[in-house]
Amino acid sequence: MLNRAWGFVLVLAAIGCNDSVGEHGLNAGSGEFAVGSDNYSGATSISLLDDEANVSQDDWLSSKVKNPKLRTPLSDDVVFPTSSADASILTTVERSLGVITRFDLATGNVLGQLRTDDSPEDDEAAFHSNPQDVLFVSEESAWVSRWESNPNSDAEARERGNDLIEWNPKTWKRTDRRIDLSELDQQLEEPTFDMEGNSTDSVEATAYASPNALVPVGGSFAAVGITGITKSYSYAEGRLAIVDLERGRLVSTLKLEGLSNCGELKPVPSEPQSVIVACIGAFGDEGAQAGLLKVTVDTAGKAKIQHAFRKAEHDDAANTNSNVASLGGNIVVAVAAGRIDSKTMKPAEVDKLYRVDLASGEQEELWESDGAFVLGMPAFAASTGLLLVPDAGNSDQPLTGVQRFRVNAESEVEHDDFVDVAAETGLAARRVLAL
Repeated sequence: MLNRAWGFVLVLAAIGCNDSVGEHGLNAGSGEFAVGSDNYSGATSISLLDDEANVSQDDWLSSKVKNPKLRTPLSDDVVFPTSSADASILTTVERSLGVITRFDLATGNVLGQLRTDDSPEDDEAAFHSNPQDVLFVSEESAWVSRWESNPNSDAEARERGNDLIEWNPKTWKRTDRRIDLSELDQQLEEPTFDMEGNSTDSVEATAYASPNALVPVGGSFAAVGITGITKSYSYAEGRLAIVDLERGRLVSTLKLEGLSNCGELKPVPSEPQSVIVACIGAFGDEGAQAGLLKVTVDTAGKAKIQHAFRKAEHDDAANTNSNVASLGGNIVVAVAAGRIDSKTMKPAEVDKLYRVDLASGEQEELWESDGAFVLGMPAFAASTGLLLVPDAGNSDQPLTGVQRFRVNAESEVEHDDFVDVAAETGLAARRVLAL
């Protein structure tokens, strides 16, 4: 799903330009983290940070880069995979364009690009698959989650969406293997409204599985975050899917009762059989359907909830329901989003970052931003104990970079510094990937 969250719009003309791009690729780069910055309006920049989270390559790749091996410059809906498969390769997912791209950090070369559907890129009326995540299994196998469902019921299987598709990273060709997730679609009664916003009736609607994040869990299995959303943005009961990527099939489904919108997943350091599930809930439900879960998957591919933090069971707790990173064990950090005043368009409540113990339910506030919907997708590197959290500040005092935290062996978190990233572009950092 396209990320069109609230954000202040910065001037597109302020974007930086990578002038030393060669005929065959970008500058050689190096780093332990990649930071994606954008303005939600078409301008994107990617920078690289070293093992101390200091900038090693500022504005390494941006929407201004023109490269003959790139099918298109970066668009406005560029994300990173949930997990990095290779520290020497940066992968991007351009959701609105349906393109996977890989860059060799050592040389700057574009290794290739994959279209995730067969529709012409400039045909807005055609089916576009809206890829969400990519998981690399081997040198010759990778899988992509495709969020969108093709409205054409007669479309051939490879163009139906609402699925996982396999492709070969060596040949950059799609294989004929596909895991159809339409059996996870749910029917629900969806309210209808008049022009004044008053509820009038209800209709039966399909909440499509709309798979999102992919996380490997124990052997050949992968956990798949299931959004469960209708075309009018209503949500069905939460689900987590477990698939067998060797056999190319759905193995099991875990119902997440009382929760919804559970597409965000994160791996747990040193626990390959575990995954963190973030359920955002429905817009305006004040956290009634929101929660954080730790789920384990056994050798048969059956998932079980080990610990659950449900907002509905903690009346006074912050609604820490998204932008999650696992620090290992039962400890995560997560963002409780703020609120924008619809009249003043200023923050009525600001974003806050919390440390959450999923076993005890204890929350500890770590950071308070100056804006709402400005703390982005964090990344934690267990090897260095560094936690990076994008922070865009507010429209009066915008920030371009990340808050740096240090995490000790007991998963205690201490704020360290703010690191400016791609400041000359004027673009706010939105997401970080630990390479």
